[in-house]
Amino acid sequence: MKKAVNRSLVFVVLFLCMSAIVTPASSLVETPLTGKYRGINVYFMNQDPDPADAGKDVELRWRVVVAKVGKIDNLEFYLDADYPFLFEAGDGPLKSLGTVVATGTVEHYYVLYYRLRVADNALKGEYNVSLRWRDGEGGWTRKYFTLRVDPERPDFVIGAVRTSPERLVEDTDEALLKIEVSNIGDGDAENVKARLTLPPGFNASYAYSDEDALGTIKEDESKTAHFYIDTIEGLEAGEYNANLTLTYKEEDDEENEYRTKILPFKIPIKRSPYLVIDSVETVPPVVHPDTDVSLLIRVKNTGSEEADAVSLRVFKDSTQPFEYDEKSDFVGKLKPGETGEALIRLKVKEDAAAKKYLIDVELRGVETNTDRVVIFSRTAPLRVYPKEKTLPMLPIGAVVVALGGAAGAWHLRRRMK
Repeated sequence: MKKAVNRSLVFVVLFLCMSAIVTPASSLVETPLTGKYRGINVYFMNQDPDPADAGKDVELRWRVVVAKVGKIDNLEFYLDADYPFLFEAGDGPLKSLGTVVATGTVEHYYVLYYRLRVADNALKGEYNVSLRWRDGEGGWTRKYFTLRVDPERPDFVIGAVRTSPERLVEDTDEALLKIEVSNIGDGDAENVKARLTLPPGFNASYAYSDEDALGTIKEDESKTAHFYIDTIEGLEAGEYNANLTLTYKEEDDEENEYRTKILPFKIPIKRSPYLVIDSVETVPPVVHPDTDVSLLIRVKNTGSEEADAVSLRVFKDSTQPFEYDEKSDFVGKLKPGETGEALIRLKVKEDAAAKKYLIDVELRGVETNTDRVVIFSRTAPLRVYPKEKTLPMLPIGAVVVALGGAAGAWHLRRRMK
């Protein structure tokens, strides 16, 4: 008795397993074979290619078996197919096998053929389509079939984003931006070109420095795009949204069509000191040739981080008429928004031309939080005015004689009166 029960349980389990195998995963309900044309049945033969590829055509074939239906003047089939399948390859959803005569016990076989286009943006997966035909009594008989799509096409993501200098800050020229581009798709990408779209506050360092040619990026491989960019003065610290636009051709693309992929990423701008010359004063206020001058230079930290050990140094230019007694001075610690002073002493040469001179200055400091040395190249203006014109000095004797002559002439004039 127990053996019989066990055999029954095994049979039930096997039956349930077989039912699970033949039942569609989507649990779609098919119309039973009823009506006048119950002798018609359809079996899926194949799809080519299997799986189908995005952006390309797929061929579908069904085996139509007809028996004991007598004569059908026009046996029609209708294919219901939604995304990602498109009727853009020449076939419509309605197909006709024409007149069918099936009498007696002999089965008649037909091949039903469709050609569909798979959408460009089709995702990998299994998709259901249904095929239906007239039941001879005003209704439809429907069967469902599963098609597979696995796009063999390249797809891209951005990997590491690096800059040189490593800490990108405001007012930086020709910073190297390196962006790793990875092909995570199922096909090679050929003739890949990358172009930057930069946010406000960023510019390409020179013509075409925001473009790079990467060539072929194979499946599961990466390449690094190189760009050179500038950041403007006053750019605040933070992360800025930018885009990398890729144009490429898919491998073995018969239409030789270029495709586009836009990948967003962020450019980080770090907090940093930023030292500028705020003002310049001279003692004396008006500078002439052959004059000793004290140059008072005010230095301001307009950045977002504290700068320690700030110092100022001037560079002597042999074309400028200055001799320096002191060429550097220590300013000290400057918090964001603070100003300090540096004093430079020099002598203006006697043959100095009257004009405005720009003295090259280096501002140097240490970023307090990172101990990173920051250096800024600036200029300090100094205007030299023409020499003052003075009357010629007469000898003392000549002055005395002139005064005596004037006094004598005055007395003579009085006596004549």
